[in-house]
Amino acid sequence: MLQSQVRAGSWILEQDGTLLACHTVERPFATAVRREKSYQEKRGTFKATVTETARIPLTKVRRQGEEIVFSGEGHELSLRPEARPRGVQIFLRGEEGWAYEFSLPAMEDECVFGGGEQYRKVDLRGERVKNFVSEHIKASTVLEKAIVPRALYREKKASSIGSYAPMPVFVTDAGRLIRFDTASDGWADFGEEEYRFQYDACPASLTLQKGSSFQELAALLSVQIPNRQYLPDWCLDGMILGAQGGAEEVLRKTFSLLDAGAEICGVWSQDWSGCNRTMMGYQVWWNWEADEKLYPDIRGMIRKLNERGVRFLAYINPYLVKDSRLYTFCREKGYLITRRDGSIYHIKSTTFDAGMLDLTNPEAVTYIKNVLIKKNMLDLGVSGWMADFGEYLPLDCVLHDGDPAKLHNLWPVLWAKVNREAIEEYGAKDAFFFSRSGYTGIQTYAPILWNGDQHTDTTRDYGMPCVMPASFTDVR
Repeated sequence: MLQSQVRAGSWILEQDGTLLACHTVERPFATAVRREKSYQEKRGTFKATVTETARIPLTKVRRQGEEIVFSGEGHELSLRPEARPRGVQIFLRGEEGWAYEFSLPAMEDECVFGGGEQYRKVDLRGERVKNFVSEHIKASTVLEKAIVPRALYREKKASSIGSYAPMPVFVTDAGRLIRFDTASDGWADFGEEEYRFQYDACPASLTLQKGSSFQELAALLSVQIPNRQYLPDWCLDGMILGAQGGAEEVLRKTFSLLDAGAEICGVWSQDWSGCNRTMMGYQVWWNWEADEKLYPDIRGMIRKLNERGVRFLAYINPYLVKDSRLYTFCREKGYLITRRDGSIYHIKSTTFDAGMLDLTNPEAVTYIKNVLIKKNMLDLGVSGWMADFGEYLPLDCVLHDGDPAKLHNLWPVLWAKVNREAIEEYGAKDAFFFSRSGYTGIQTYAPILWNGDQHTDTTRDYGMPCVMPASFTDVR
């Protein structure tokens, strides 16, 4: 039974005798924070500069009809608890322009998991976890490793490492589920005596539930966030081989392995759209149509692969390399994100500039689905692809519709949604894609998530070992 009690200046929320949340004057449930915030972005890595100008602990509490109101210095935050299976969903209403910090009770020796993909640790107790979609790999760290001898390299702390797919969802080995419904930048701090959560805007709700096992917690979560992940049956018939360099090279490598007895269900060629040679090496030409030089008869190549039981996978992302054919077309149509002065907003990937397709523009979305995905990939016989990126949306850009600061975390979900809708509209039941970035809700659209670009070394911050924590902590 859920019990919510307000008395003598305190508030206690319990489920079947288990304390879910509490409030006292000494340790208020909520604090309103006014601050100034700016961002610097470089190749998908964001650095925030924050100046706190006001902090108001909401120490007073009263019941007002069905709501509970916390207040302090003229500021109010209202909450309305509604019972849910094994817990409660607390609907929150704060004031526009304020950040909010919340306190929940910690349990002794409790381990905390989740937060989406977290690359450094599985148990997040004692850590501060970011809630901001960003590039995991930092160019500065790559350079540092190239210069500093391995023995002198110092692995980075968990709190300094970004995530392609953070989520404000956590579970504990004591059977607790904590989920904030918010798309705001923020953090969670799992201290010894309390857990603190701060977000740039008031979350829509906070869900607190209690389960007897991780399986039960996952079932409770799946009711809130529909999980429609899948893998086509053909993916289980062997490995997906990464091969590129043109049609002849792809066929040679694939058939050589098949003839040697390898079980291959698919071949993934990232350079199907062309090669972009830069000082960083061999890269993909971000122009999402088959390259006539590398893949002059891509339909014929795919047909030959299919005859041997092998599917073909391609690559796409929501950017177009500057001055490519499709970039020029989309720029003229107004499908690219702009700066405040009306110029195209370019992002830099390694050494080249690219424009960003505006996923809030209905005409641009229709073009992506009907031309870039259905016509340029599915019509050719492509059975899958990587829907890469999604984490670079600048907070100072101009969108067709919406505030980029509020949409930054949701951008990879919008990107996955476009890809999923294109597949379902086309009726390609055996086709799938995989994503690198995400946020809460990505599991409704992306069939599978990929853990990212790890370094080919044994460091636990950015090397291959960090794949395991990322897989274990990703509560989906």
